[in-house]
Amino acid sequence: MKQDTVQQNEPARGLSWLDVGGLTLLLVGLVFMAVNLLGVRQLENWWSAFILLPGVLFLGAGRAMWGRNGRTQLLPRLSTGLGLIITTVAVMFALNLNWEQWWPLMIVVPGVAFWLVGGAKAGVGGTAVLRFHRWLAVSMLLLGFTFLADHLNLIELQAIFGDFHWWGVIILLTGIGAFFEGWRVLRQAAWASTLLLISGVWIVSSGLMELLAPNWLSWEGMVGIGLIGTGLLSRGWLFLRPRSAMDE
Repeated sequence: MKQDTVQQNEPARGLSWLDVGGLTLLLVGLVFMAVNLLGVRQLENWWSAFILLPGVLFLGAGRAMWGRNGRTQLLPRLSTGLGLIITTVAVMFALNLNWEQWWPLMIVVPGVAFWLVGGAKAGVGGTAVLRFHRWLAVSMLLLGFTFLADHLNLIELQAIFGDFHWWGVIILLTGIGAFFEGWRVLRQAAWASTLLLISGVWIVSSGLMELLAPNWLSWEGMVGIGLIGTGLLSRGWLFLRPRSAMDE
């Protein structure tokens, strides 16, 4: 009776990263068996299993850390994001996908990883910087899916936009996100607000450069805008930073 009570109170053990690693090794072993039985020529890119292994390990480690109340921590989200990127590369090699057509996945999947990282919590300033990753993620997802749709002939970017460098607008969106997050913590976290606002200045400068001078023949203009904006921020920061920062 006592043993039954202990078994009932014992929490069910979920699938740990060690379990995932073991399953991955089993998968790699099966691949080698297939290579041995079928021959390398019949099983191209079998070596992609070596890329898949660390990807699955990162995914398993991320899942294990998430299960230990790590939903708002950075490390499990970072591990899961890295696992997604590495696993995607391995699958692309394993399926022998045409990189000239499917390369936008290397923008989409890191965008998903940045979105995961942006959901972590690390104090007022750190959370603001992490939240900016979600603005960056949205921009990357927009870029990646748009390029992918173009390569899959779902849309025709040349016919829609012509010579207009439309991605400059998405770059501006990222800069707006940096300004928004920096302004939001203006009085609570001086270092984070400074970092985000200055980043916003340079990102917006890059976006304007893409829209106004797409051939980058006058890159000095972008640098000029960035330096002017940075100078104005550094001058005004003496009056904008929190009182606690001024007293230090």
